Amino acid sequence: MTAHEVRKYMSQCWRIRKELHAKYTAISELRSMAEKMTSSFSQAPGGTPGNNSKVENYAIRIIEMQQDISEANRQLLDVIDKTKAMIEMAPDPLQRAVLTEYHLNGKTAEKTAETIGYTPRQVWRVMNAAYEYIAAKMS
Repeated sequence: MTAHEVRKYMSQCWRIRKELHAKYTAISELRSMAEKMTSSFSQAPGGTPGNNSKVENYAIRIIEMQQDISEANRQLLDVIDKTKAMIEMAPDPLQRAVLTEYHLNGKTAEKTAETIGYTPRQVWRVMNAAYEYIAAKMS
């Protein structure tokens, strides 16, 4: 495994979290639309057949989204476990702290730099050295 591949693997934590956030937002919007549809459906005299199928479609889409979220959560947990194991390979506590802040806590290089009192450029140097070491250790 190369240093680039190590970084790319660890970066999956951020990507999966971003996808999960988008899915949670989408499911919230679907629920909101379904609730609006349900209230208008229940107030209509005798009900409108077209509304019922829309409510069912929203329910089906919500269930599908929940299944997607469950799978993404399982994937995220797996990636987090492997990323933690990779981070533990780094020899320097500073490297481990920087990688943890950046990959596991989802902070930017700038925020990570603020946290540890370094510049963003120094943070990148620390991370790149850690990626190189981890890649060599895994090979």
